[in-house]
Amino acid sequence: QYVDLSGPVEARYLAFLETISSLRPSLHRYCARMTGSVMDGEDVVQEALFEAYRKLDKFDESRPLKPWLFRIAHNRALDLLRGRAIRAAEPIEAAQEVADPESPDPVEMMMRREAVETAVSRFAEPPTTQRSVVILKDVLGQSLEEIAAILDLTVNAVKAHLARGRA
Repeated sequence: QYVDLSGPVEARYLAFLETISSLRPSLHRYCARMTGSVMDGEDVVQEALFEAYRKLDKFDESRPLKPWLFRIAHNRALDLLRGRAIRAAEPIEAAQEVADPESPDPVEMMMRREAVETAVSRFAEPPTTQRSVVILKDVLGQSLEEIAAILDLTVNAVKAHLARGRA
């Protein structure tokens, strides 16, 4: 989907705003599934669209707008997931120390158990690229070529990530 962003600056921004209105639902579904939260997905979409709007003057009009917007949204979702991983790591580190190993506090033991369960559940999640490919293909119905353009991968790499992610 190419958008005519030539002409005066005001016309470029209006064309951009019209175009994103049709892409926004797909962007939101993608981001909500990537982040695991409708609210976080909405935040990511808003950040991505704001960033795209700010960078619109640097956009190459000869390229399709959709992959560019999805790439920005993908990167913002990754930023959010990385931030979560850093915050989620804190209880695990705290769980290594017990104040009194001879008589542990039941609440402290429960917190340690929850921290370990969190670590195990995170280990079982598919890697971000695999999750992205599965969402883009199986949920949003993107073609392998479109996914390759969005994630800056080859089509063969997309196929491999898709197979692993589905497994």
